[in-house]
Amino acid sequence: MVNEQIVDDLKKWFATYVQTFTSEKSGVQQNINLKKEHTRRVCSEILHLGQQLGLNASELRLAEITALFHDIGRFEQFARYGTFVDGKSVNHAQLGVSILQEKKVLARLDDSVRDLILRIISYHNRAVLPTEESATCLFFSRLLRDADKLDIWRVVTEYYQQKDQKTNTGVELGLPDTPVFSDAVIQNLLAGRIVDIKYLKNLNDFKLLQVSWVYDLNFIPAFQRLKEKGYLDMIRAVLPETEDIDKIFTAVTSFVMKECEKEPSSVERPNGHSFVSGPLS
Repeated sequence: MVNEQIVDDLKKWFATYVQTFTSEKSGVQQNINLKKEHTRRVCSEILHLGQQLGLNASELRLAEITALFHDIGRFEQFARYGTFVDGKSVNHAQLGVSILQEKKVLARLDDSVRDLILRIISYHNRAVLPTEESATCLFFSRLLRDADKLDIWRVVTEYYQQKDQKTNTGVELGLPDTPVFSDAVIQNLLAGRIVDIKYLKNLNDFKLLQVSWVYDLNFIPAFQRLKEKGYLDMIRAVLPETEDIDKIFTAVTSFVMKECEKEPSSVERPNGHSFVSGPLS
C-alpha cells in the first residue's frame, strides 16, 4: 500500500517545503516553527494511537502521511494572511489539499490511496464528519482528529503556562484576553456539546472551546492520553473560579474518566479483518 521509502521521501519534501517559509521576522518565524513542531508531534501522536489500536505497519504509514500533511496549508495561510483563523483568511485544509494536488506531492501513490489521504485531510477541521463516506476514510479521519486535538492541547497548555513571558496572537487567534465568558459558550458545555466557534468572543471562550473537544474524541487511547497528560487540569488552572466553571469541569472530568475505563471493542475493517479499538460511531 505505502512503503517506508515513500514515507521518508514525503518527510524530506515536507522539510524542504517548510524551509521556503523561513522569515527574518521573529513573529512570523515563531508561528512557522509552531506549525512545524505541531506537525511532528501529531505524527508522533497518531502513531502512538494507531499502535494502541493494533494497526498494522501499512496502516500506520497511511496514518502518518495524513498527519504529516494535515496542516500543510497553514504555512501558505500564515504567509499570505498573517493569521491561522480560517474565517478571516482561507480554509487551511482545502488550501492544503490544493497545494498537494498542484505540486503532485502524492503522485507516487495509487490513485485510490492518494484520494483517500486527500479526503481525510480535507475533513480534519470540519465541525462534523460527512456521513456518506467509507468506513476506512471515517476511521482514519477520526484517528487524525484525535491526534490533532491531543497536540493542540499540548501547544495551548504550554503557551498558557508561559503567557506572561511572551504573547502570540497566532495561538490566541487574535482574541482579547478579557475576564468574562460568553453565555452561549457556557450553555454549550453545560449541555455536553462542543462549543460552536461562532460564539467565541475572547480568550476564555477559546479555552472553553478546547475543553469541549472531549466530546469529539473517538478512541479510548485518546481519552487515556488526555488524562495522562493532564491537559484539562492545566486549562482549568488558567480559568477564573466560578460556579459554572466548576460544573463544567466536574462533568467533563467524569466523562473522560468513564471513557478511559471502557473496555476496548472489536471493530471490523472493510476488508473483513478485525482490530481492537475504541468506538467508531
